[in-house]
Amino acid sequence: MEKNFVVLVYANASPFPYHSWTPLSILAVGAYLEKNGIEVEYFDERIHKKRRLKELVERKPLLVGLSTMTCFQIKNTLRLASLVRRMNPEIPLVWGGTHPSMCAEQTLESDLVDFVVKCEGEQTMLELVQSLQEGKKDFSDIDGLGWKKNGTNVMNKDREFLDIEELPFPYDGKGGEILAEYLKKTDTLENIGYESSRGCPYKCGFCYNVFFHKNVCRVKSLEKVRSELSRLKEMGVSKMTFYDDTLLAGRKDMINNICDLLRELGFEWIANVRINLFSPELLNKFRESGCVYLFFGIESPDDEILRFIRKGQNRRMIDDGIRIASKGGIKTLYSLMIGLPNETREQLNRTLDFADEIRRMHPGAEVPIQPYVPLPGTLLYEEAVKAGFKSPAHLEGWKNYTNDEIKHPWVKDKRLLNSIYINTFLAFRYDRFLKNFWSRLIFSPLHRLSLWRWEKRNYKFFVELYLYLMYKRMGWFFILMGKIFKN
Repeated sequence: MEKNFVVLVYANASPFPYHSWTPLSILAVGAYLEKNGIEVEYFDERIHKKRRLKELVERKPLLVGLSTMTCFQIKNTLRLASLVRRMNPEIPLVWGGTHPSMCAEQTLESDLVDFVVKCEGEQTMLELVQSLQEGKKDFSDIDGLGWKKNGTNVMNKDREFLDIEELPFPYDGKGGEILAEYLKKTDTLENIGYESSRGCPYKCGFCYNVFFHKNVCRVKSLEKVRSELSRLKEMGVSKMTFYDDTLLAGRKDMINNICDLLRELGFEWIANVRINLFSPELLNKFRESGCVYLFFGIESPDDEILRFIRKGQNRRMIDDGIRIASKGGIKTLYSLMIGLPNETREQLNRTLDFADEIRRMHPGAEVPIQPYVPLPGTLLYEEAVKAGFKSPAHLEGWKNYTNDEIKHPWVKDKRLLNSIYINTFLAFRYDRFLKNFWSRLIFSPLHRLSLWRWEKRNYKFFVELYLYLMYKRMGWFFILMGKIFKN
């Protein structure tokens, strides 16, 4: 029996091949463990075959850690956890990530969960590993941990935030092997991630960040960012995505310095930025430093809704930001949200009309419209509950909890929201995600149909919904066929 190493697992988070990015949630923990002398092995379902996980389990690791978000990923994480449990019931299963953090007690109730690591997991996981190595049965002194004691679920106190300057480079050690695999991938976009900060200063009511980071923002020093980006460049990375919730937590002084560094190193890069912080000066900085794609969370054109969701911006700021971004020649996405509690039909229609207005102001922009998803721990969750929302009663109930599974009791026409979600994806995101893939032969006619539907607001006989659901359930088949035709 080895039990000298741990296995960190990342399940497939999307049915689509292009949603495949380096899993920093497990790489950050793994690098921290390796730095402290713990052997780590990774299983990433997007790049590894299931045989690898079986072989690792056969070696009898000390524990198997699984990271998951509240989305399609839970279904796959449950499946992989079940596989480990069947092969060896003695191996502890440790769950972490945004969903287990926000639903820690409920997650711990599952038979497929032995421990829950809440929020920032590096030090908590290290202390758990060390305790298991020492044969301890009591874990009450490990902050940030949920565990089972004689059939009772125990939640320890929360852990204080770590010093971000002391965290290791996530692609150190065996993380470098994962990076090398992603550099080989051709069926995905901008798949190398980098984290320059943790936390966001804003309090958007629908976002996990208020709970997870408690509005504490930590930004890496320019020296640390320089060192890590230089390492990425040496490892063969030329295009990467900032995983920050808001680029460098919105600190303009740091953004200016990082832009100079990115230009110096010759990166192409992508980031999420606040529209109310955008300016002509920043636009020029971004363009000159290699920015190739920007993401703005607009959410709504309605000031009443923006106040309700605590977005921290208004319509005037949004319009000004779009006019600025439209002049930069940088591909841009403006995300809108529908299906909020108390949303009226008039407000829904204004959001749809605003998508057209955005595309008039910024031709070629991507404007996905996504249904609201109530997340436990967020500021809007209680509003959703007041409006009749009933969350799943157990971990397994969250496995189909995604943007395309509308379960909100206040939404009278759930099919309409589903149709809008799929329609705007096919109409406005085709060029980026579908046009250059083997599947364009299938999606090109659907794209033309979606443009017609959007113009007419005609969702009768919406066959695209059923085709989407079929793809979602049989995505593995289409991916396999694509690889066959590609070869």
